[in-house]
Amino acid sequence: MIISVGVRKRFSAAHRLEGHPGKCSRLHGHTWSVLAVFSGEEVGSDGMLLDFDDAGEALQEVVDDFDHTFLNDVEPFGSLPPTAENVARVIFERLKGKGRWSASRGKVELAVVTVWESPDSSASVMTVPHAPPFDQLKEED
Repeated sequence: MIISVGVRKRFSAAHRLEGHPGKCSRLHGHTWSVLAVFSGEEVGSDGMLLDFDDAGEALQEVVDDFDHTFLNDVEPFGSLPPTAENVARVIFERLKGKGRWSASRGKVELAVVTVWESPDSSASVMTVPHAPPFDQLKEED
């Protein structure tokens, strides 16, 4: 059995997709929503796979680097287009590097990072072959 837990944070940032044939080539902004889902096979003696506070604090530290910025000026987006796919990948890599959740528990992996530019448009990065149920990946209304 696989157990998954998720935490969500938001940040506001502008970007432009240089060379894009549509209106996204112009400067525009979003209130980005980010969901990080962690998976494992066992809960700890406290009944939790992962403490929501620990996961939320780690995710907040990552998204704080992007909040109220022009993403094109924030590394690595000077050389990498700030698309939703790349934002998800960068957040995934930075969050995975935090790894504070694995020290006191069994094997817990960062499974999925999903970012929404809008309630209808998202991109996900996942490395765990058992993705969580799709309903965990929906943006809230």
